[in-house]
Amino acid sequence: MTTRTNILRSAVRLLRAAALPAVCVCIAAAAFASCNGSATGILDPLNVDDKEEEYRPVVGEPGEFAVVSIHEIVRHKRGEERELEVASMFEDEIFIDKNPLLDSSDIISIEAIAINDLPGFYKLRFHLTPDGGKSWRKFTSSDDRDVSPTLAFVIDGVLYRTFKPRFLYKDEDNVVIDGPFDEPAALNLEANAIRNFMHFSQQ
Repeated sequence: MTTRTNILRSAVRLLRAAALPAVCVCIAAAAFASCNGSATGILDPLNVDDKEEEYRPVVGEPGEFAVVSIHEIVRHKRGEERELEVASMFEDEIFIDKNPLLDSSDIISIEAIAINDLPGFYKLRFHLTPDGGKSWRKFTSSDDRDVSPTLAFVIDGVLYRTFKPRFLYKDEDNVVIDGPFDEPAALNLEANAIRNFMHFSQQ
């Protein structure tokens, strides 16, 4: 796990140095600061310069591609074992609770929903297991839904963005994450979700 994390972190740093203009550093700093506020993203996909003009979903071995986990963000580090540093596009030190609130074993399928006024970007609809629905309701159970906790959306061990989860009513098993998610990420998640669910739910 340590080796994989180091490889991911090195790749992220290389991409950041080679592809992102200096202005993105300013954007990243503002985004990181927003973790303690109300903004929605550490990595805002709208600020990523390099886009694939043609996209083909990557469907590999289950459990290797487009694995989703959702975590609480560690705002005040205490050096506890549950704190985990994850690679992200813009920041070297992002810490999350390593125990996910939700992961691919809770997500039966994912549907990418095009955002009409934002071509090339998507929302995601999660179809959750009953246990996944219970977990989602638990961490969005605040009476004041405008102050829902900001959570980390992690794909394959890399922080993609932060988001505020929508409330999920009792007996519902579908929930939308607003994003936005860029097309490669959204379609990869959609293409691999069922296989990943089957893989992880059997473990």
